Amino acid sequence: MFFFTAVSCKPIQYKQSIDVSLPELGTLGIYSSYVLGNDYQPKTIADLSGPIRLQWEEIKMQKRNIFIRKDSLSQPQKDSTLVSFKILDKVGLLKQINADKDLMKYLRKNEKYKLVSQVTVHFPEAILQQVQSSDEIYLTQNKKKTLSLSLLKNNKIFNQIEFTDGKIVKFKTTEFCWGLNKRREPEIFDLVPEGTECSGETYKSAKKVEKKNEFKF
Repeated sequence: MFFFTAVSCKPIQYKQSIDVSLPELGTLGIYSSYVLGNDYQPKTIADLSGPIRLQWEEIKMQKRNIFIRKDSLSQPQKDSTLVSFKILDKVGLLKQINADKDLMKYLRKNEKYKLVSQVTVHFPEAILQQVQSSDEIYLTQNKKKTLSLSLLKNNKIFNQIEFTDGKIVKFKTTEFCWGLNKRREPEIFDLVPEGTECSGETYKSAKKVEKKNEFKF
C-alpha cells in the first residue's frame, strides 16, 4: 500500500508499507477508507465490447523523495517515472455499461458500487519506454476477460501490456449518476468523482430514480 503526499511546486512523495494489491482500471466494486486503512472489495470488471480511449501523463519522482520500509518490496533507488491512466471516453464507456443488462442489474443493487476510473502505475523501464512512445492508449478487454492497455502508434496497435506488468500505487474512483431514459427505465447518465453530487434529474441511487418514476404514475 502506498501513501502519496503532493506539495505545490515539489515532486510527489510516497511511502511504501506492507504490499497490497490495488484495484485495476475498469474494476467495479466497493472501495472505502477508514482510520486504520482501506477496504477494497473489487467485484467485477466492465465488460468492454470495444476499446475505451485513455488520457495518460507521466509523474516524475526524485530519489530523495522515495522512502522504503525494511519490510516492503524492493524499489528502484533512483529517479523514477510513474504513469497515470484516466478514462477519457466516458460517453463510450457508459454506452457499453448501459448495454450490458447483467451488469446493470448488478449495479442497481447497491449505490455504493464505484468504478476505478484512474490508476497510477510504476512500470519497469522497458515497458515505460513503450508507453512513452505511444500516440494513443486504449483500455481493452482481452480473450481472458481481463482489461489490458493497448498501445497505438500511427493508428496501429504495437503492443499490449497488463496492469500486472507493473505496480499500481494509487487509484481514484467515480460514482454513477442514474436517471430515466426515453423508455422511462433507469440508466447511467454520468460518472462523477467520488464525493461529487449528481446534477439535474440524476441521482446516485437507481432505486431512488425508480421510486420517483413510480410517484409520477
